[in-house]
Amino acid sequence: MNAEILGPEEATRARRYQMKRLWLGLAASVVGFAVPAGFWIMAPGEWFREAGGSLFWAGAMYFAVLVAVHHIAAFPLDYASEFRLPRSVGLSNESLGGWLKDQGKSLVLNILIGGAVAGALAQIMAWRPYGWWWISAVLGTVFGIFMVLVTPVLIVPLFFRFKRITNSDLVERLENLLVRTGSRVRGGVWEMDMSRRTRAGNAALVGWGPSRRVVLGDTVLDYAPEEIEAILAHEIAHHVGNHIWLLIAGRGVSLTAGLFLAHQLFRFPEVFMSLGAPVPIPGGPSSVGALWIFMTIWGVILAPFYRRISRRLEFWCDRFAASHTGGAEAISSALTRLCKNNLADPSPPAWAVTFFHTHPPLGERIRRVRETS
Repeated sequence: MNAEILGPEEATRARRYQMKRLWLGLAASVVGFAVPAGFWIMAPGEWFREAGGSLFWAGAMYFAVLVAVHHIAAFPLDYASEFRLPRSVGLSNESLGGWLKDQGKSLVLNILIGGAVAGALAQIMAWRPYGWWWISAVLGTVFGIFMVLVTPVLIVPLFFRFKRITNSDLVERLENLLVRTGSRVRGGVWEMDMSRRTRAGNAALVGWGPSRRVVLGDTVLDYAPEEIEAILAHEIAHHVGNHIWLLIAGRGVSLTAGLFLAHQLFRFPEVFMSLGAPVPIPGGPSSVGALWIFMTIWGVILAPFYRRISRRLEFWCDRFAASHTGGAEAISSALTRLCKNNLADPSPPAWAVTFFHTHPPLGERIRRVRETS
């Protein structure tokens, strides 16, 4: 099966590229834990309280400085994995100036949005020292839903340009697919200028209600119409199967459980004193750092479980696409093209899939959709 997707040289090249990405990603994760941990232990929490003038601003300033320090420390790895490595294999079309500009935008957004969340968290912890965890979980889940709604129309356009697709035959074909699958889209069919950055392809059905729209990367517009239709059908399946709501609910449950466990741990200051770390005082700026560390660990523990569920949902969406478009051949052909264009490894090591992949290997996806269609 894999030989049908990539030739021996292509497969070797894809394996090397993906493993380099993986190891760079793991190194970035180590930095992403070590830097906040060091900042939490060494940063003078009282300075933020005095400089902020209120619990909200103290928490927001603490988070902003933490993110800036982390960004500086992780910059070499981000440069290697996100800019230099993709360019070395011909996947990236982005200039260094363009990449740096996007990095700056991401940093500003993280500081503004994350700072507001951290400030609110500090305020809530001081306001309700025994019930902050469930209040924060409820508000965090609601905020997550809000971000899903506004990201396609407010955040993504900061990084990509959109225009309506002018190929009337393709638009009609995709609109007929939406009708057949019972998917309601108010925002129309749009093209996103992915080619300015990459030759990798993608398509999506994003947003809810008035913000829901079909988005095709311009890198897939040269695919065969049936391949584009199959890719979109796979994305539609996530909405038809209520996968978005399922994942939001799962994240809400894990967030609630994590915050509850953090609340229980914060009740034992001797644990933090034994580590030489600041004791998380409800509303204190350092509690933001402590929570960052704890939730990072909690996320690592849950990651294999969530990724396994995600892979199962992807298989379901492939079968849905096959049954609502041109059968197994259309989705198989689309996945093969995505594998080649994205330089994906069709058969990565099992341990890498278990711990790090949200999508099943493309070789296995193609095999399964052919067997079940």
